[in-house]
Amino acid sequence: MSEKETWQKMDKEERLRHQLEVQSRQIERVFSTHQVAARVAGGQVETQSIRFDLQSHLESGIHRLRGLKQDLLSVLGVTDVSLAKDEQGQWRLDIVRPHEPPVALLDLLPLLPELPESTAVLGIDEDGSPLLLPFADPNMTHVLVAGTTDSGKTSLLRTIAVSLAMTNRQSKLQLLVIDPDRPGKQNRQLAPLMFLPHLLSQVIPEPEEGLSALQILVDEMHHRLKHETVRPTIVSLIDNVEALVAFAADDVLASLAALLQRGAEAGIHLVLGTSQPAADWLSSVMRTNLPLRLVGQVQDEADSLAATAVPAAEAEMLLGQGDFLAVIDDTQVHFQAAFIGNYDLHLTLATIHRNRPRPLLAQPLQLNLVGEVKPEEEPIVWQRQQEPPPWDVVDEEPDEERSDDNELMDDIAEDED
Repeated sequence: MSEKETWQKMDKEERLRHQLEVQSRQIERVFSTHQVAARVAGGQVETQSIRFDLQSHLESGIHRLRGLKQDLLSVLGVTDVSLAKDEQGQWRLDIVRPHEPPVALLDLLPLLPELPESTAVLGIDEDGSPLLLPFADPNMTHVLVAGTTDSGKTSLLRTIAVSLAMTNRQSKLQLLVIDPDRPGKQNRQLAPLMFLPHLLSQVIPEPEEGLSALQILVDEMHHRLKHETVRPTIVSLIDNVEALVAFAADDVLASLAALLQRGAEAGIHLVLGTSQPAADWLSSVMRTNLPLRLVGQVQDEADSLAATAVPAAEAEMLLGQGDFLAVIDDTQVHFQAAFIGNYDLHLTLATIHRNRPRPLLAQPLQLNLVGEVKPEEEPIVWQRQQEPPPWDVVDEEPDEERSDDNELMDDIAEDED
């Protein structure tokens, strides 16, 4: 089965049922944690809401559920839940369905032809045409992704990583993800990427380890240039790059400059995410070597000019939530970024691991300082102990889960928010 056929099979109904199964397990985990003898028996999906039918033999236990609202909100990543009895006296839990994303990655990908190697999916432009990012193109070797909180910057980084993993074999393309901690950051959208077999290490959260990884990439670049090799392609995505610069400006900037100047010759590409496009550390030399700019909503006109290098680009007027400009030289393309929510991501991870062995690399990059993903590590895949509940899907084209503020599903990474 081809890559395209694999992802075409993941239609909306399959994805919705997978979401319901995961949500049922999340709800039951809250029950178990609070020692409430209740389980999800089934339910109904409607246009605006989802109903979970509960089974419990302990009336007192059901009353205790009323005190679990905050835990349920947190686990499910929704804004409200309600618990009540229906006309038959059966207890049920109702949640509001979030709005469908304008462009869901798993809806877009099956519509595309076979993609060239090392090509990421970005979204859809104003004409409804897919927008792609071929790293092999000399005009797109390295990328700056700029935007404020809620611009969709981190979601776009996640989309780039996942789309690359969905359409490239691990032996042909590797990923390195650096996501430095920042004060007050509640959601780590990049953390689940650690389960992609393409990752060279765990997602790196500490600036010190991020610097070490950059220095190892520089060493790898020199090795490849000396031996005239470019395989496998390495794409390093760094969110909040200013946190790395603040940690050790001279060393970080030296490594970034080296990789931006000659990394593409060795098959190494950088995608830098920042909320501070006008910062002094983004020197003219660095900007010159970031030919593609993906710019979401920014603070003001000065940030817009710094991010796009185009006067009157008006990036400060963008709407946020994935509303972006792609800029190369003086050319601008307005597009809506593709989005992959937590439930779609979990299904994607399970599918990748189910269909792909973990091949050995001819020249694996050793990230000993930051921890290497061992080949024997397996992803966490949910299998219910009982038969899946009967779900009655009312609408033919149900909304998909979307919430940029969702906490990571406990079953993906229990130690995350």
